Amino acid sequence: MIKKCISGLLVSLTLVTYSAVTPVSAQAIDGTVTDITASKTSSIVVKINDKTVTLDQKPYVNSNSKVMMPLVPILKQIRSDAVLQVKGNNITIKGSNVNVTFKSGDEKVTANGKAITLSTIPIVNYGQVFVPLEFFSEAFNQLVDWDSTTQIVKISDMKKNTEDSFNKQLVYANDKIIAAKLDDYLTALQKSDNFHGSVLVAKDGNILLNRGYGMANFEQNIKNTSQTRFLIGSMTKQFTAMAIMQLEEKGLLSEQDKLSKYVPDFPRGDEITIYNLLTHTSGIKSLNEMPGFLNMKPEDLQNINTAINFFKNKPLDFKPGTQFEYSNSGYLLLGYIVEKVSGMNYENYLNKNIFKPLNMNDTGIGYIGKEKMYNSSGYQGYLDVTPISDEIIVDGVHGAGNLYSTTEDLYRWNMALDTEKLVSKKTMDKIFSKYVEMAKGSGIYYGYGWMIADGDNGHEVFHDGNVLGFTSNIARYTDKGLSIIILTNSGYYTINPLTYALSNIALGKNNYSMPKAKNVIKLDDSILNKYVGKYKSTDMGNISITNKGGHLYYSADGTNQKYELFAESQDKFFMRILYGDTTFDKNSDGQITGITINMPGYGMQYHGDKIN
Repeated sequence: MIKKCISGLLVSLTLVTYSAVTPVSAQAIDGTVTDITASKTSSIVVKINDKTVTLDQKPYVNSNSKVMMPLVPILKQIRSDAVLQVKGNNITIKGSNVNVTFKSGDEKVTANGKAITLSTIPIVNYGQVFVPLEFFSEAFNQLVDWDSTTQIVKISDMKKNTEDSFNKQLVYANDKIIAAKLDDYLTALQKSDNFHGSVLVAKDGNILLNRGYGMANFEQNIKNTSQTRFLIGSMTKQFTAMAIMQLEEKGLLSEQDKLSKYVPDFPRGDEITIYNLLTHTSGIKSLNEMPGFLNMKPEDLQNINTAINFFKNKPLDFKPGTQFEYSNSGYLLLGYIVEKVSGMNYENYLNKNIFKPLNMNDTGIGYIGKEKMYNSSGYQGYLDVTPISDEIIVDGVHGAGNLYSTTEDLYRWNMALDTEKLVSKKTMDKIFSKYVEMAKGSGIYYGYGWMIADGDNGHEVFHDGNVLGFTSNIARYTDKGLSIIILTNSGYYTINPLTYALSNIALGKNNYSMPKAKNVIKLDDSILNKYVGKYKSTDMGNISITNKGGHLYYSADGTNQKYELFAESQDKFFMRILYGDTTFDKNSDGQITGITINMPGYGMQYHGDKIN
């Protein structure tokens, strides 16, 4: 629910150079052998299982921006019993439960009998064996991350889940059928729409699906897993609300406390209650919607007082308690109240009172200083994607959207919500009560950090999250015993339709369609030329549509970027860099009068009038 301060991706395309990444499966194998002395080496930091290690052989970035790691010193850290043998170009690694063979200059690897094809070839360079980062995730099942901004490589073991809930085998034939259908659907979605993320679906205490799809890092060809960490955006709010309610149970605060009790100099703070902050009825503007927010420095926003000062003197949008308006500022203030009342910083409070008690060891604050603590990269786009940083967003929305997590940790959280491990049932009922309708007639209500609705698939308690490069959702169909957790490293993904499709499958319904690749058709120039011209839009500025060699292109004035429009029908097109569709408007005489760009992930539609 965190929106950009600019009007969607299309507008941002007019402001920045968009360097799209095609999914690695479609890329050629990188076989560049790079001289170490000519590569970036000195600034790369390597962390293994969260500890910085010093390597006698240095990793480097090759000419194709692939991170190449020295095999021997890394192997000593992650598989100390493994023995490496090099005979000419043939390389063998053997140890307990390890049998890996490959050749220098060959992308094919065999790991414990499994055939793997790397996107970047291993090499022997100056007598040293170097492998791409993906080698460790593919051959050794390691969690791997590369942050090109801080030049940090992270490699860590997959955790063993000891809880019975993660180790129960599916017994009933129907559960196995549904599990296969869920996986088939998401596999098809990955192939047709470049879905990349992790999904967990559980029903009646049985996990039907728990796996990753697509890439955590497209540039390094690192795949998502069930333990990949993603930013969760506004799903953070449910944890902040839980912290507030824990403190109320202890008698340390009240929902009816005035904001002025905790922030004495907040204008009209004596009119705003904690209840108003919890239910988005305070009237306080959302700081990330304000001009200048994206221009602030992340290190400044890491100070919660700086963030509060950014919005506290802005006029309220309405009298507190009279309307609903989603406000990240309200939950930032709740995070501040948690700190002030508990005497602990926000992260430490959550760790002690929520995360550690639930064994949520892969959940925390997105950034510590400049270092990102999650191990996936955020992207915008569709079939082609571009990386994007969320540092400014995450640092600026303490308590509203600054956490990362995994599907497995969120399932631990999900299970705890049906118990009294964190708060009493009475308090839990308050958290999940319907307090205010989010939009008149929508049937969707806001509780404390949760949305509540009754729909086709029963009573649903849910909350999604959006930041620039990540989208998330947790949906609990409490009367059906069904929980769906989706985390994706794709910004403003259309996650609600996906949740609905998965819920239908999990409930044994057949009212869903399998994902299919878009059908591109060839149009004659006589048709394409009707769309050629200039269009003027209030939101997008002036844009041009051109025809070059039988291909239609979109471009924004003032940029050199052109994006091909692929035809699905005579008047419906799509761009590989944007999930949505582009249609052309006609008058009664069949003349083209305008262009409309639909972006369902953003919940936006833009229109431009044809001016020549």
